[in-house]
Amino acid sequence: MLAALWRHLQWRGLTLAGVGACWIWYGIGLIVTSRPGVVSATGPLLRLMCIEAWGGVWIACGAAGLLTAALRPGRDVLGFAGLAGPLLWWTCAFLTAAATGAYDVAWAALPLYVAPLLMVVVVARVTGGRTRTRAGEGVADGR
Repeated sequence: MLAALWRHLQWRGLTLAGVGACWIWYGIGLIVTSRPGVVSATGPLLRLMCIEAWGGVWIACGAAGLLTAALRPGRDVLGFAGLAGPLLWWTCAFLTAAATGAYDVAWAALPLYVAPLLMVVVVARVTGGRTRTRAGEGVADGR
């Protein structure tokens, strides 16, 4: 059963499902916990919506990744956009907070948002041309 799941998902689908689940988890955390550092660093975004609404955005974007994990490459672009979107917004907010002095230590958290963004983009790019054709193809060599 795991081999069949791997044949279908491969690295691209695994990235979409795994990171999507993490975004859902993070979004729930934004909704149910007090995050003073995040609130301070995301001031520009919080002028648009409250932190709970942004938690909902993280959840929706994570769900897009999770739900598109089983789709064929090319049809899962919405999922990769969902994974990248919150990271881009949070990176811009933290960068703005650091540059303006709104949250002096925001610069220190930037790698936590930039690194996963780079990894998501790399996986999307590297696996973008692959198609899933035959059962068992690529399972033994990890493709």
